[in-house]
Amino acid sequence: MNDPKNEKRKYERFDTEVKIYFKVAYDLKTRVEYQILDEDKKEVSPAKYEAVSKNVSAEGLCFVSNQKLEKGDCLLLEVFLPKQKEPIPMKGEVAWCWSSAISTSSENKFDTGVKLLKVDGKSVAESVYRDQEYGVVWSAVLEAVFGNFRIFAQKRNTT
Repeated sequence: MNDPKNEKRKYERFDTEVKIYFKVAYDLKTRVEYQILDEDKKEVSPAKYEAVSKNVSAEGLCFVSNQKLEKGDCLLLEVFLPKQKEPIPMKGEVAWCWSSAISTSSENKFDTGVKLLKVDGKSVAESVYRDQEYGVVWSAVLEAVFGNFRIFAQKRNTT
């Protein structure tokens, strides 16, 4: 368990594999496809990798994949939510990557934390706000994954 005094996260995390908001009617386990972007050369790698999200926050996303990434790698992501026809385009930077607890001897898995910079073309940093009524930090990231906060909160409180 993490020591709260050593916690470096800026925002609350919302689990997208296990329903933290168990009254909410949707499954938030998401499939993620991503490519590495070389910002210096303005090139996207031809390889597209697949991952599964673990959690999401106001400015970040954590996923599990077979690909070891380096801190600082720029990524173009497509996040596929259940029952959505089109993916949500996101751009981010790898904050950390380490061997996952679900790795097996035959298959390496890596947990990767990504600081999201853009969601559907919108700046994430400029979208972060605190909902005064509920005291929750919200952003374009959470809006894209969960929908409008007011609707999300109402569903959570009525089911």
